[in-house]
Amino acid sequence: MKKKVVSLLLAATMVFSLGGCGDKKSGPSGNVDENGVTTDEITLTFWHYEDETTMELMAEAFMNEYPNIKVEVRQIEDMSQDLSAAATAGNFPDVFAGTDSDTALANMYWADISEYYDADPETKNLLPTINEYGIGCFDTSARFAVPTQYFPSAIFIDRNVLQKLNIDMPRTDWTWAEMIDLIKAATQEPGGGEMKYFGLGYYNRLDSLYGIAATSPDVRAIKGEFGFNGTDFDLSYWAVGEQEFADLKQAGYVAPQTETQEMEDWTGDWEGYFGTTGHVAVFSEGFWTFMNIWGVEGYQDQWGLDIIPYVTPNVVDEKEHNVIGAMYMAGVSTSCQYPYEAYLLLKWMTFGVDGWNARLDIYEDETITNASNVPLRNAHMSMPLTMDQNVWYRYKKLFYHYEENKIYWDDFFDSVTRPVPYGWYNIAGYWNFCDQYFNKIGIHDLVDQGRGKAADYVEEATEQANYYHAEAMISYFGPDGYNVLSDEELAQYQAVVDSFMP
Repeated sequence: MKKKVVSLLLAATMVFSLGGCGDKKSGPSGNVDENGVTTDEITLTFWHYEDETTMELMAEAFMNEYPNIKVEVRQIEDMSQDLSAAATAGNFPDVFAGTDSDTALANMYWADISEYYDADPETKNLLPTINEYGIGCFDTSARFAVPTQYFPSAIFIDRNVLQKLNIDMPRTDWTWAEMIDLIKAATQEPGGGEMKYFGLGYYNRLDSLYGIAATSPDVRAIKGEFGFNGTDFDLSYWAVGEQEFADLKQAGYVAPQTETQEMEDWTGDWEGYFGTTGHVAVFSEGFWTFMNIWGVEGYQDQWGLDIIPYVTPNVVDEKEHNVIGAMYMAGVSTSCQYPYEAYLLLKWMTFGVDGWNARLDIYEDETITNASNVPLRNAHMSMPLTMDQNVWYRYKKLFYHYEENKIYWDDFFDSVTRPVPYGWYNIAGYWNFCDQYFNKIGIHDLVDQGRGKAADYVEEATEQANYYHAEAMISYFGPDGYNVLSDEELAQYQAVVDSFMP
């Protein structure tokens, strides 16, 4: 993707340097209170992907804290189209979340908020990898975004299925090999006309989970998909997990997907979902599946399920536990006239303790429902980004079966505090690589169908991934972009681009 700077936006409305948001008196009047917040009557816009009712209530809570600041929220339908249209119309949002970071970075939509973030004491108590891995910095010395919605890729076990098959629940600190053994042991044809039991049902393929869990930091400090260590990729880690998953599918251990002939043959329902059959032992899912489906009171009883959250196992035992997950990014726009106040709004809506306590007030009141009459805690509620213990205490209490399954839930929650975002959220050029190479040749289908081995693609895929990443880093953060790379960094990325042979 070439840098597509929208000149109208940048020329007409940018009011502060891309190298920093400026001081706290950056608003037009310069009048601020004792906390450095403007005393002007202003309006800030926040564009998001969350439940609309939740965001409206969060905005109301923020306005109660800052009565002179009006907040308007809007749910994004299509990031690229909505932001491009807003830039052209001159009504760009002050703060916005993104589904992929390449769009925001290529267009220089997000401002550098390092000054505010670095001076904020609350940022020192976030989920550890946010600062350790620079999540939202995109492997630069500047910060352009912070995580917002966070849903770990999770493992769940249907305890009812294991009981029916006379299989013991695994230990919560299990290993990857133990999980694979369970998947195989729980795949059974019971006979007597009963439906087959499958060991694994998946939304998230195992290759991405494996790649994060595959190695100890002293071997390779993986901080992103495809063996990414902050500088380059090594897809040999992906290949092992990809092949293992494909082998499980080919051998019949993986439940059919919805709207397939296999699903209709198994359940008699073309649109069936393996997560309601009561005949799948292990699930590789996004956490939203529990929040939106299994976690709704009475739902598990309706389908005869007993879904227990489990730690995504490490391949290497006794190592620091990281987990991959969906982790949207959000930032202050380069056109914002009140960048400090916009940062406060960003913080409130994402990681701030005060904002999270306001969220929990909303989630704890089950009489508050959205337009679909769903309690808001079952409407795409994500996980806290702060390590604040009171926030986590209140958050855990939102789960109906927490107390009766406390040993599992506590171990699970402890295991998800070191997130690693899927690549398109936090690695420059990642989506370009997927779009132009990885998905273009259909690697998943090739390997799943036995038409190729994952290992056969490692060398070429690694070269492609490194090229698209290096090209994006130069484009987004070099002299023609944000201009935050050192001469040495530029030279390193340029050498990768120059050596690439398509």
